[in-house]
This record gives sequence, C-alpha cells and structure tokens, in this order.
Amino acid sequence: MPNEHAEESPELIADDLAIRRLSHEYAVALDTDDRARWRALFAPHIALESGDTVRGHADVLRIPEDQLRRYDRTMHLVTTQRIDLHGDTATGIVYCTAHHLYRDHHQNGRFPFDLDHAFLIRYEDEYARIDGRWLFTRRRICTEARWVQQVIPPPVDAPNDETPGEPGV
Repeated sequence: MPNEHAEESPELIADDLAIRRLSHEYAVALDTDDRARWRALFAPHIALESGDTVRGHADVLRIPEDQLRRYDRTMHLVTTQRIDLHGDTATGIVYCTAHHLYRDHHQNGRFPFDLDHAFLIRYEDEYARIDGRWLFTRRRICTEARWVQQVIPPPVDAPNDETPGEPGV
C-alpha cells in the first residue's frame, strides 16, 4: 500500500502541526484562564457556533470569564483530529472530552458535594493563515453526549501532583 503522506512537503507538515496545536492551545487557555493566549487563537471575524447560537469575536473573548462564573475548574482533553489543508485555509474535525467541575449542595446548602458535568464534543473547524499565523475562523461545537457524575477532589491543602493515600502517576 503506498504511503498517502509521501508527497507532503515540510511546509504542509508544519501547517498541519500548527493547526493541530490550535485546539490544544484552546484547551489550555480555557482551562488555565489564560486570556492573552485565548485572544491570540481567533480571527477577528470568528464565528463560534453551539446549537442555534452563533457568537462573534467579542462574545468569544468572554468565554473564559463565563466558564469561571459557572464552574470551579474545567479540563478539556483533545483527542482525535483530522485536518484538511487548502492553501491558506483549512478545515478540521477535532474530538474532545470536556470536564466541568463545580460544587452543588443538598438540603438547603448543608451538604456540599462536587460534580463533573462532562461532554463528548466534536468540533467542526475552519482555519485561515492570517499574517503568517493559523487562526480559528469558525468553530462549530457539536455535543455528542453529556453526563454528570460525582467526583471527589483532593483536599485543598494536598499537593497538586498527588492525592494523599494514592500513588503518584
């Protein structure tokens, strides 16, 4: 079977890698509330679609702030990606599992517990090279499934790399 990538030039490989990194930067910027990194990902004419809602540039820039109001923490795990290059534009499909952690309460706030509202997401993306950088021009968020589960976060005073009583990974 012939190698389907045999004709890819170093430039095409570099473009593909740069576009793939966009989705990872999106996840890291959102999860760490890095608003400068977040702003750098989007073309001025970005359209972010979710259901019947389409958000423009100003609304997209407010997403990290909106997430922090709703959730204590998020964690987006980017997995499979397919990128199709077309010169200075490209399209892509990106899969992600997104975890949104928050605290809820039973019996009028007396019994707090932590929840993870998790989503299986398929992003349908469009990208453009603008001033030498690849940016999102359109991102459609398609929720494939979602669920809520109780989680047990580490104690506040526990080191970030290990939960007491559990081996480090």
